[in-house]
Amino acid sequence: CRTHAVPFDEVAETLGRTPAAVRQLASRARRHVAARAPRVDVDPRDHRRAVDAFVHAAGTGDLASLIAVLDPAVRLVSDGGGLVSAARRPVVGADHVARFLLGIAAKVGPGFRVDPRRINGSAGLVVVDDETVLGVMSIVADTTGRVVRIDLIRTPEKLRSVRANATG
Repeated sequence: CRTHAVPFDEVAETLGRTPAAVRQLASRARRHVAARAPRVDVDPRDHRRAVDAFVHAAGTGDLASLIAVLDPAVRLVSDGGGLVSAARRPVVGADHVARFLLGIAAKVGPGFRVDPRRINGSAGLVVVDDETVLGVMSIVADTTGRVVRIDLIRTPEKLRSVRANATG
């Protein structure tokens, strides 16, 4: 947020660099973040179909079915806030992401459910076990209908406002 930004001069002093060098670092960082941002707007109905296909494939527990709905370069980022287990680094690639998700499902056990919900303005999922919210999944799909990014939030503080029984 720009209103809370630290002036480049202060950052430069802290890092022992020049303000010009710090501005260059910031510029490179912004470009790096922008490069990871989805660049294609997907029709909401197509996005919903991709999420539904993902849920169906994951629900079968079949590795090949799940891999088929994931982009080969899919990226999963999980956030446990240091309080619950989560992957320390992004999980990249359809095979790795599929195995990671099926491994989580096996650990949770058969009693959990996945509820569709709007997450960040798009179709997403809430993972619930016995009315306890275990996580929220924001899913990004591309125009081919494949999932290209999954953000899995498990941080308890971030989940407190999520109700287990709401859908949408």
